[in-house]
Amino acid sequence: MAPTKLTDRAEPAVVTHTHTPVRSRLPSVLRVPILVVLNLCINTALWSFVSNFLPPELGAVSKVPHEDDLVSVYSPAARLGMRILTIWMTWYFNYDFFDVSALTVLTHAPYAYLLTTYYDISTLTVAAHMNIEVLSIALPTYLLRPRSVVHNANVSLRNRFLLNSFQVQLSNSLLATGVYVVVLWAGLKTGVLNLFLVQFFDIPTLEYAHLETPVSIIGKIFTAGYAAKEFLLNPSMAAQPPSGTATPAQTFDPSTATLPQTVKQNVWNFSKRTRTLIQQTGILNAFLFVNTVQRCMALNGAEVTGAVGYASVWVVANAVIALWYGWVGDTSADYEPL
Repeated sequence: MAPTKLTDRAEPAVVTHTHTPVRSRLPSVLRVPILVVLNLCINTALWSFVSNFLPPELGAVSKVPHEDDLVSVYSPAARLGMRILTIWMTWYFNYDFFDVSALTVLTHAPYAYLLTTYYDISTLTVAAHMNIEVLSIALPTYLLRPRSVVHNANVSLRNRFLLNSFQVQLSNSLLATGVYVVVLWAGLKTGVLNLFLVQFFDIPTLEYAHLETPVSIIGKIFTAGYAAKEFLLNPSMAAQPPSGTATPAQTFDPSTATLPQTVKQNVWNFSKRTRTLIQQTGILNAFLFVNTVQRCMALNGAEVTGAVGYASVWVVANAVIALWYGWVGDTSADYEPL
């Protein structure tokens, strides 16, 4: 039998199956205007549809702007301006449809809780309001912007295992819900909420407020707990860089440092995860405060003092949640997931 002849072969070429990302042909300058138009169209269409099945409860408790109210915070022009500003800011911050959905739920939660607990608005009407607000901004964002690295499972992150952990996600959603329940329950029992709402609002009934229990509060704000986890905790955990990849920082020398460097060293000298959490909390509380004050001022008999006080209660709750998340999301820098 003839010996086997060996033939030298060249090293095989590795052909990857990755696809070059397709760049959008839509000019960037047109994306925000298109987003605004889609938002307004979807919002109008959905309200026109559900109004055939729901009673006009919101209109019954809302102020009717007069000629001298054209520049007020609750005028149609002011509401439209706030909506456009919100859409533009969420686009500027590179939020995907998950982020804008969570932010919308959180910024409308105080108004929804006020309607169901103090204005005797049906749960169905409030649920329709919340869903329409979320869908009208989430759907256009989904069409015009890809998922962020936080919500893209194909992007490798140091804490991806925490983002994918059902136990971690559920427990932190319950933690945020618990904070909201404690703050609202304490506000009801100590009279802090009534101090702002009874004195500075034209509240039609306090029956449901007196019947409120921690369980009933959970039923009203559990979606806000999930949204708080999604908007505050997850982006901060995703921002934590892998071990050994942090950019070496220059040693701070107070004798030669400039004023901006000194301020940054003493005020903003946090990890990237903590800075992200602080930024998200600041953005959330700014949007929530302005939106809550504006919507409260659109209710009959509402005064600015009561609207500001009521919004501040929710701002405090979000700050407490952020403090908790600053602790529970602090994974060891030396730990590497399996």
